[in-house]
Amino acid sequence: MNSEEKHLVPPYGPTGGMLQGLELMQRITPAKVDVNLLRANKVAPGNEYKVVGALRFLGLIDDDGRPTEKRRLLKTRGPSYKLALPEIVRTAYSGLFEQLDLRNTSRDQVHNYFVTREGLGMEMAAKATRFLVGLCQQAEIELGPDLTSEKEGLLAAKAKASPKGRPSRRKAAPEARTRPKRGGLDLSPTLVLAITPETVEMGLDQLTELFRKIKVAMERASSEE
Repeated sequence: MNSEEKHLVPPYGPTGGMLQGLELMQRITPAKVDVNLLRANKVAPGNEYKVVGALRFLGLIDDDGRPTEKRRLLKTRGPSYKLALPEIVRTAYSGLFEQLDLRNTSRDQVHNYFVTREGLGMEMAAKATRFLVGLCQQAEIELGPDLTSEKEGLLAAKAKASPKGRPSRRKAAPEARTRPKRGGLDLSPTLVLAITPETVEMGLDQLTELFRKIKVAMERASSEE
């Protein structure tokens, strides 16, 4: 029985953590996969239950957390592994692959599929889309350019959200002051104040007078240049 028949919700947790869970299934052979196992292996701290859900959605563990026969395919190498992981992904997301050809599908179309067909909210759908893209990239499933350029998509979304004609609030960076040089050497006066036993013992009036003299000396040095 595949994930669609069991009406499992597509994974929408942290992409990195869920991919770590997949890698963990390749490395170890646990009797049961649960939150405690993931916590012991430092996989997706705070989001372990979402990783468990992702592994269940992919058909790698059953409802009780026991690894399935399909999980054994992840331990193969070479051509067997390259065929196994894409098949696991396509089976888990069978409804999506029937509706969309990811080679020429936009990120918005995938997002909208999760919203309209799977009933996810906007934020959940965005995370589900991100994980699907990462999973397909790991499985070497061909994706269209719009799916792999999330950064460009986010920039475009921000541009659309910004009111037109509104001037930017970002202030221009102040120009760096040109320091006078002579013979290729930087001659700008530089203040270096060392904390010595003598300065520590100075009173407030003495320190005020010291800083006044330093200020006058620096002004003179600047005017002479």
